[in-house]
Amino acid sequence: MKTSRRSLFSLFLSLALGATHPAYGQTDTKPAEQPQAKTVQPKEIALILLHGKWGGPPAPLSQQFLQAGFHVVSPEMPWSGNRAYSATYASGLQDIHNIVEDLKRMGFKKIIIGGQSFGANGALAYAATYNDIDGALLLAPGHNPDIDRNWQPRKIEAAKDLIKSGAPEALVSFTDYNDGSRTRDFQIRADVFVSFFDGDGLANMRLSAGKVAKSLPVLAVMGNGDYVTTKGSWYFFDQLPKNPKSQYLVSSAKHREVPAASFDLALKWITQLAND
Repeated sequence: MKTSRRSLFSLFLSLALGATHPAYGQTDTKPAEQPQAKTVQPKEIALILLHGKWGGPPAPLSQQFLQAGFHVVSPEMPWSGNRAYSATYASGLQDIHNIVEDLKRMGFKKIIIGGQSFGANGALAYAATYNDIDGALLLAPGHNPDIDRNWQPRKIEAAKDLIKSGAPEALVSFTDYNDGSRTRDFQIRADVFVSFFDGDGLANMRLSAGKVAKSLPVLAVMGNGDYVTTKGSWYFFDQLPKNPKSQYLVSSAKHREVPAASFDLALKWITQLAND
C-alpha cells in the first residue's frame, strides 16, 4: 500500500517522541546557526504548529523551526484534506490540549501554538478555550464564517434543527470556500458542520479573542489582500488582552506565502519569548 508523505511525517514524529498519539512528535534535528537570534536550550520551549484548510502535516514552517533547534509538534487536524471534517472543532481542540499536557509532563517550560490560515484560526480558538499556553503565532488567519464566503446561515439553522431533533449524525451537504477561488463540496455530520461554520461559534476569531483569559503574547501577520485583513486590527486583535509583546502586522506577501515571508520575524519573536 502506498504511504503518503504526510503519513510518513506523522509516523516519524510519533516514533521520535515515543508517544501513543498518532499524529505528533519531534525530531532530533540539531540547531542550525541563527545569527539573528539566540538558540533556545533544549527542554525550554515547544511549538505546536497547525496546518491550513484541506492541508496536512507538516504545517508551514515546521521544518524551519526544527532546523533552528525547536521541538515541533504538527498534528493532523479535523479540517485536513485527509480527515475532511471528521470530528467537531471542539474535539480537535481537545486533541491539542492532550498534546499540551504531554509536553508539560515532558518538562517543557513554555509552549507556543501557531498556525497558518485555518491553523491560525485554530490556534486562537485554542487560546480562548484553554488557558495553558504561553504565546500564539497567527499567520494569515483564515476561515471566518461570520464575515466571509463561508457564512451560510440557512444551512446552519437547518443543521441546528437536526441536532435539536436528536439527529446530530444526519448529513449536511455544502460548498466549502478556501483562499482564492478554491472550493470543495462536502457532506458531513450536522453537529460537525455547525461546530466549524456557525458564525457565532469557535471559528469566530473576534469572539475567540474576547474569550482569551490572560494577557497572552500574540504575533499576528496578516495576508496581503485577504478579506479578513481589510477589516483591520479591530476585528480580532484589538479584542485580545493587552500584552507589550503582542504585534499586529500586515505582510506584503499573499495568503499562502505569508509563513515563508515571516519566518525570520517569527523566529526572533518566539526566541525572545523563550528567553524572557
